[in-house]
Amino acid sequence: MQASGITTNQSPPYSLPMRYLVVGILFFGLFALDLARQASGLVLGDPGAPSVVALTHLLTLGALLSFVMGAVYQLTTVTFLVPLSSEKVAKWNFWLYVLGFTGLFFSMATWWSMGLVVFGTLVISAITIYACVLLRTLMKVKMKDAVWGFIVSAHLYLLLAISVAVLLILADANIFPQLNAVMPQLIITHILLAVGGFFTMLIMGFSFKLVPMFTLAHGFSIRGRARLLLTAHGTMVLLLIGIWTPYRLFLVIGLGLAIFALVDYLLLLRAIVKKRMRKRVDVPIRYAVFLPLIGIVTLLLVLWQTLIPLSVLAWQEMIMLYLLGYVTLSVIGFSYKIIPFLVWTKRYSQPQPGRKMVMIAELIQYKTTWPVMLLFAIALMGLIVSDTIHVQASTIGFALLLCVSIFLYLYQILRVLNLYLTFKEMIES
Repeated sequence: MQASGITTNQSPPYSLPMRYLVVGILFFGLFALDLARQASGLVLGDPGAPSVVALTHLLTLGALLSFVMGAVYQLTTVTFLVPLSSEKVAKWNFWLYVLGFTGLFFSMATWWSMGLVVFGTLVISAITIYACVLLRTLMKVKMKDAVWGFIVSAHLYLLLAISVAVLLILADANIFPQLNAVMPQLIITHILLAVGGFFTMLIMGFSFKLVPMFTLAHGFSIRGRARLLLTAHGTMVLLLIGIWTPYRLFLVIGLGLAIFALVDYLLLLRAIVKKRMRKRVDVPIRYAVFLPLIGIVTLLLVLWQTLIPLSVLAWQEMIMLYLLGYVTLSVIGFSYKIIPFLVWTKRYSQPQPGRKMVMIAELIQYKTTWPVMLLFAIALMGLIVSDTIHVQASTIGFALLLCVSIFLYLYQILRVLNLYLTFKEMIES
């Protein structure tokens, strides 16, 4: 069996991961449009308002999770050299997910109780199917190392997150109004399990595969990964105890442990990069290596907010910083490497008579990606500060600037994809 970058003989058909990746990218564009539409109301907006809830889930479920599902289907087969447990189920589940999320988005935007129940059930079913396909696949892995532990743990936290989502839907639909008494705890738990448990641990796990791959690093130590995995689980347990009990000390210790975990993770990535064979590290990977700093800053702010409570708005801004500044930018950075490699492998990896050999570097100029990611980061920081101090003009301006950075990213990625060719290739495969 020969592996070629992010493809192997075990990899699923091109159409399987690509359909999720493309839809995730398109939903990201819709997120930017909706953000621009709501920009003028962000300062006075309520974080629990239907339009804001719908916008948040357009990012998390529509863009990030769709993209992540496609990437994970591909990367799992490469990282662990096992085929997916059921490619057919994964393909059909895509349509269930897209249908369910589209209905759920409009149900959230209008706060239609019946729609929340019906389409929420479809989305939860699709996510459960996805997680089960992945977990069944991972159970076939013979060498269950720390990276395996990160990926399995992430999907277990995902299942827990959607379990809490079920309770939230039942409460919002007034089916179990008794749950309203613990609604704040349920919301915080849902966010923690989804963002901290699923997205963060998934990024950590696959970073240990992608960073060495794209920097050609060898000879680095892997001993710290098990320690990091244990620390991450300890963090989740302490924070959950702190959320559901009146003892703030658990939150403080849990946040301290979370900060330690991200610092440890950052140092482990830096140690990998130091052992690289490539002289220069491409911009997206360079950003991905340093992005944990945003997570660390966010957690320090959360710790401050825990010790000296400020306002609900402060929590909203910190969640935005972590979700957009760390999670979303990490996904953007890795997508700059994953998508061109998949496209190149499909279209140009096999030499053909009379055709010039195309290199991956010709599909995307990585030197043009750093202004886009930097603009995204600057716009996000400006948006958070402006929203915090309630300056409407600058809030609108930075929100629109963030949208511009997203559209620039989409322009670069869609040029690589060429949607007409991509759809044609997906139909053929």
